[in-house]
Amino acid sequence: MTFSKIPTPRVDPVTGETYYTREDAMNLSPQQYEEWVYSNKTVHVNEVRLYEQKFWNILLTKSPPFLPLLFWPFVIYYLTTPMTFLRFMWICTGLLLWFPMEYVFHRFLFHLPVVGIRSQKFHFFLHGIHHVAPTDLWHVFSPVYELGAQAFLIWCVFNILHVPDPNALVSGLLINYIRYDSIHYLIHAYTPDQIGKIPFAGGYLKQCAIHHRQHHFSNPRKHFTISFVSSFLD
Repeated sequence: MTFSKIPTPRVDPVTGETYYTREDAMNLSPQQYEEWVYSNKTVHVNEVRLYEQKFWNILLTKSPPFLPLLFWPFVIYYLTTPMTFLRFMWICTGLLLWFPMEYVFHRFLFHLPVVGIRSQKFHFFLHGIHHVAPTDLWHVFSPVYELGAQAFLIWCVFNILHVPDPNALVSGLLINYIRYDSIHYLIHAYTPDQIGKIPFAGGYLKQCAIHHRQHHFSNPRKHFTISFVSSFLD
């Protein structure tokens, strides 16, 4: 696959930052778009600007690195309420359920096949931005409303399935989500050698960093786990 027109990074005349726009992605065919997003020859930029106004770009496409702190009140409430054995088991189930969910969401939702203009728009907003601007640390975390919608949808599914304590199950998932996205942030903010110097967990985190960097810069069709390394899944 070759590009009919390779998107060229734009340069902000004031800040000097490089960026792509919505038009850069949408002017490509679905096949060209996937090649552009996933190619290790693509020039990565500082950010993607979907909207002309900076306010809307920040509000709708970015999230501050302290986003996980917003979920701690919910988690702490469930950890400090009278803890029954059954509730404890559902929280632990949520903790364990996170690992296959992390892989499944990244593999099949964030990397869904792009077959038309609608799926192209959806993919670029959901995950394509992160691949062409991997150093944009304000796009490592999902926007608040997007993450809230995902959590609410999962909670609804648990209720439909008549899970005895869906709130406890979601609490377990959120605890591991906070761990996951904290690791994800470290991977994009620091080099593997820098991460390897973290006391106690440095060796493990360095392996996660190397593994995820292979996904971004070597083979985006593999290495879908982020906060853990699994030879069985990847």
